[in-house]
Amino acid sequence: MEQTVQLSALIALAAAIFVGASTQRISGMGFALVSSPFLVIVLGPFEGIMLVNLLGGCSSLLIFAQVFRQVEYKKVALLLIPAVIMTFPGAWVASMLGGPWLSIGIAVMVILALGASFLIRDLPAAQSPALAIGAGAVSGFMSVTAGVSGPAIAGYAVASRWPQAKFAVSVQLYFLVLATSSLIAKGGVPHLAWTQWTACLVAMVLGIILGNFLAPKIPEKISRAFVVLVALSGAVGLMINGIMELI
Repeated sequence: MEQTVQLSALIALAAAIFVGASTQRISGMGFALVSSPFLVIVLGPFEGIMLVNLLGGCSSLLIFAQVFRQVEYKKVALLLIPAVIMTFPGAWVASMLGGPWLSIGIAVMVILALGASFLIRDLPAAQSPALAIGAGAVSGFMSVTAGVSGPAIAGYAVASRWPQAKFAVSVQLYFLVLATSSLIAKGGVPHLAWTQWTACLVAMVLGIILGNFLAPKIPEKISRAFVVLVALSGAVGLMINGIMELI
């Protein structure tokens, strides 16, 4: 019975990472939003979020190695600097606060950010450096507190009309650096059995291979809508988890 439970947990772990990695390659983001709920269930909140940060960074590295010539480095730097800075106060807040209220607060911020992104995208502010700095700061804070840094960046991409194809490749460098910063802020890497590490790595590589095959076949409008949908569903999931914990 115990072996069956362990095998089921291992399959769930691999499946979550496989879907998350393929989503990341197709749309530019989504690894954490897709995989974090399942990884937290299997490994617990602390180890689960650390694994999200680590594997999200590895996934971005593998994708970045394929597309680095197409990355818009100046845009990424504008987002990254405030994001990295905010991982350190975010780590402190996560250690001091944690719990359901943090999940609910982050979910509300994501939903408001996505809604605002559609309202301001035709305004001059949508192209301003201030919006990029703000989005990066919120994203960095969310990365280390909840393991999800994509929604704030997705909101910025929509508001600033960042072309989906360029966004999808450029944001891999952003996620790579931010994941590394989050792990440093938390002081380590998760502790897993060798079978879990093997399942994680195999699932991640296979997911990226599938994403490489599907990405050119999916129209930009559908891919952009998918980014927004993933971000919104992740926020709703966080809110539901927070409310259930309170209840």
